[in-house]
Amino acid sequence: MERFDFNYAPFNYLNNSERILLQKSVNIAFFHDDETIIKPEEPIEFLYVVMKGLVKEIGADGEMVSLYRTHDTFEARGLIEGISHHQFIVEEEALVYTIPKAVVLEIIDANPRFGAYCYASVADKFASLSNSKNESEFESLFTAKVRDAYRNNPTWLEGSDKLFHAAEVLKERKTKSALVRHEDKVGVFTESAFRDMVIACGSPDEPVYKWSAFDLIGADIDDFVFNALLKMMSYRIQRVVVTENGTPVGTLEQIDVLAYLSNHSHLVAQRLERAKTIEELVDIAGQMTDSIRLLRSNGVRAPQLAQLMQVLNSSLFEKAWRILAPDELYEHSCLIVMGSEGRGEQVLKTDQDNALILGEGVDMDLATETAEKFSETLAQLGYPPCPGKIMVNNPQWRKTLPAFKKMVSGWCTSPSGESMMNLAIFIDAKAVAGDISMLAEVKAHLQKVMINDVGMLMSFARAVDQFDSQSKGFFPQLLKRGQSEKMDIKKMGQFPVVHGIRALSLEARIEETNTFERIRRLAQLKVIDEALGKDVAEALSYIMDLRLTANLAVLDGGGTEEAPNQLDFDSLSTLERDLLKDALQVVKRFKNVIRHHFHITA
Repeated sequence: MERFDFNYAPFNYLNNSERILLQKSVNIAFFHDDETIIKPEEPIEFLYVVMKGLVKEIGADGEMVSLYRTHDTFEARGLIEGISHHQFIVEEEALVYTIPKAVVLEIIDANPRFGAYCYASVADKFASLSNSKNESEFESLFTAKVRDAYRNNPTWLEGSDKLFHAAEVLKERKTKSALVRHEDKVGVFTESAFRDMVIACGSPDEPVYKWSAFDLIGADIDDFVFNALLKMMSYRIQRVVVTENGTPVGTLEQIDVLAYLSNHSHLVAQRLERAKTIEELVDIAGQMTDSIRLLRSNGVRAPQLAQLMQVLNSSLFEKAWRILAPDELYEHSCLIVMGSEGRGEQVLKTDQDNALILGEGVDMDLATETAEKFSETLAQLGYPPCPGKIMVNNPQWRKTLPAFKKMVSGWCTSPSGESMMNLAIFIDAKAVAGDISMLAEVKAHLQKVMINDVGMLMSFARAVDQFDSQSKGFFPQLLKRGQSEKMDIKKMGQFPVVHGIRALSLEARIEETNTFERIRRLAQLKVIDEALGKDVAEALSYIMDLRLTANLAVLDGGGTEEAPNQLDFDSLSTLERDLLKDALQVVKRFKNVIRHHFHITA
């Protein structure tokens, strides 16, 4: 008997006694071309590991959903459940290891990590297995203390201060948050309160404490920066209150963490605050990509990196607009970013997706001239022009507040393909500079004019199938010798999830723009099943990780001509391929949910 290879997942998780047990029980089986190894709905008695050859997996709909090659394992979940709903057919003469079911079950009982691989939910499987890096890679993140990175001169407000006064203080101090003293309690007041106040038709004369949060998430001044970062990620917040002996002494924000970890001598955040010229911003923007590489190499995952970069990018765009726009234009305009940047899901620099809402009476010639400079400046900063011209230098995306409202209304009443695309882009919008209440007003207007028209929502959701032909053709393509084994991971994996969640959120009138936050809200509202929500969120996280890795490889190789988002399937490890197959199965399952929900037919 040839010695079993334990160097690949999940068998590299076995201890010595478990390896001896498996080696004694494993056998080898040979299968001819086109021979069926597993038939659907029939009992399974073995776990299979490919030694040589190719085995294809055919779904219940007759579509090829996966391809297994040397070191790949199948069909663990079907083995545990007793049957598989899919068929496994030999594409090329295959030699496979067969591990008896009784042995697999015994090892699962003794080894939780192996068990997670075989039978955990998709969400648990990703969480348990996708980041099995050496702990030494994280050591540098744990050396920085909160006291080294936090803002020790916080802005303070009294709970009785009026909202209008709070706005003046935040503007003067150039900050987005302040600590609030009220009735022996300390809270946090953030600029998002102004949006909430507008939506609630509140008054600027109301006291600050009514719009402050007093259920604070804190971090001790002597704790590690990375622990504070994990709290921000866990609670999906942008800052924690720093305490010393239980007393609030300052705040630590995501942008502070990113800046500190990326460059100890020249903090990005502080450089942005001090920057007065576009030339300074160009240098800072270049440093941001280096920050991504460092944080990624230290184990920070793509979704969390994206949220951190959203904060940093917003500050960069705000500073650029402040430098370029005269005061009268800055105060009476609202610069917004859309798409992945608005959702907080873009890590590396991508095409510009922005717009400008203008107050009535603004000098339109001045606005046009400044918008042209801004688009040119973003290109200098490394954000290329949008092929679809969704930029502030395009008059279609630079309108007065009434005209912007009218445009948004038109998208809903005339649901053409272009209108639905524009609506999808806009509902992810986030204000980054100027009078942010303008965006809140346009979104409030959208809520009023949008009726849950079944036809409109179906037209909107239909884009989930926009790249369906690519996903159906990818695994069969791997069978063609000499063909590329690269997939567009954004089109095949990320876009269907993002847009499907976006469609459900539009129908449910959910205000959140981040896809992960939308998933959480949809699960809370029982729009989607909680278990499905967890699977979709973990699958999306993993897909974003793979996409970031692929795009960083292009950058590091200097391959500016190479198409972005192209994942080399053949370069993935056995574990990475297995997790990708799981992720794509979740995407497929979710797309079916969307099709059923919105009555989308072929």
